[in-house]
Amino acid sequence: MSADDAGTAPAAGYGPVAGAHARRRPSRRERWRDWRRSRPFWGGLLLILSGLELFAIPLSGDLMHGAVKLVIYIGIAGVFGVLIGALLVAAGLAIWLNQAHKTFYGVAGIVLGIVSFPASNLGGLFVGMLLAIIGGSIAFAWTPVQSAPDARPGTAASSDAGEAALS
Repeated sequence: MSADDAGTAPAAGYGPVAGAHARRRPSRRERWRDWRRSRPFWGGLLLILSGLELFAIPLSGDLMHGAVKLVIYIGIAGVFGVLIGALLVAAGLAIWLNQAHKTFYGVAGIVLGIVSFPASNLGGLFVGMLLAIIGGSIAFAWTPVQSAPDARPGTAASSDAGEAALS
């Protein structure tokens, strides 16, 4: 390196870039975490799992024997199990994709879980029913996290709070 090169900027693409940390793209894991935290993820997941469980119980006997005519073999309780299971999966997906209506879908999940007890093989042998009730309750109770006001010294929020405390 010569004396003339000492004061010049590094070539394009080489060396540190000013502000590189401020403009860093979030990783896939950070984007997943942010997406998951912005909605009632666990409530929706439990509703989907309960729906899959209620859906699978009536079909398990038929699918193991290779039967194709499901409605003939599973009877009325099996039809309700498939129907309630499909509705619970749809409610869980709707909670993930439309957080604004999470109250409706959470209550619908709880009601479908309770209805599954007499209508579908004791609520999928109690497991599907309990998952639906717990998942709907979590989705119903979920609230988005409010960002805290900036309380660093010298900011408007902290100076207003300090003035209010002195008065």
